[in-house]
Amino acid sequence: MKRLELCLSCDDNYAKYAATVIYSVLANKNEDDEIVFHILYSNLLQENINKLSFYKNVVFHKVDSALFEPYFNNGVCKNVTVATLYRLMLPELLPNIDRIIYLDCDLIVLESLSELFFVTLDDNEYAACVPDLALGSHMKRMNFETSCKNFYFNAGVCMLDLQKMRRDNIQQQMFSYLYKNWDKLSYCDQDVMNAVLLGKVKKMDRKFNFITPNFYFVNYKNPPIVHFAGVKPWHVGFYNNYRELFWKYFMQTPFADDKGQKRIKKTVFFMHKKPCQFFWFFKMYPLFFLKSDRILNFKRIVKNLEFDY
Repeated sequence: MKRLELCLSCDDNYAKYAATVIYSVLANKNEDDEIVFHILYSNLLQENINKLSFYKNVVFHKVDSALFEPYFNNGVCKNVTVATLYRLMLPELLPNIDRIIYLDCDLIVLESLSELFFVTLDDNEYAACVPDLALGSHMKRMNFETSCKNFYFNAGVCMLDLQKMRRDNIQQQMFSYLYKNWDKLSYCDQDVMNAVLLGKVKKMDRKFNFITPNFYFVNYKNPPIVHFAGVKPWHVGFYNNYRELFWKYFMQTPFADDKGQKRIKKTVFFMHKKPCQFFWFFKMYPLFFLKSDRILNFKRIVKNLEFDY
């Protein structure tokens, strides 16, 4: 058996989507994959804990949110919830785990994660990640020098070598950077991880974190992970090629009888492909015809989506 350690962080609002991720992992794993799920949380209703416990090998790690109050009290990451910082403490929160795959709750897994989990890292590499769609703009915003090793990654899917991170005290470096640069951060913990780990991350194929903006209907051949970054499948008007698959997995979870989610599902499915495409494009770019750079940016995103690393 191959033991794979996976981690998710959620609150009561996202517990049902964490369950969808878990189901998708189990539905598509290899026979010899032994999956252990680590759930980071600060406050969860017992009802949601019980539903998530329906799956085997789920370990809950209660995080004391007071540990993060000094950062928030000083204005750090004031536009996000405290839970987004939990992943920065993974080396300390999971002291007996050597490596782990961190997954956001807004994605589905369509293949075994064995290849990603057991990827070989160089001695000076701490993680394996996929470059973000807006790689160029993030590099410029963060003042990163361009090189073959430097790239800005999306932190929604990360394979982290916690053993190396503990060895080199990466957690302290991340919180030090966070405290010193909080007023310059646009994507909070993701910016922190990119700054501290710059040049020390293995670049993985886009298929391991395939982000699908709903206003463009691109297909990637059998991506192991589909990440709904930005607009979510449970947002009214959402459509992309993986919408139905998300809801298929959700309906297999212990949260399938949630009346609110059933109502959202019906509303989402009411709108079809082309209306959704125009709906979200005009919502994101209401005055696109006045700003040609937005049209060019849209074309650039489309071009990047078709690019395979």
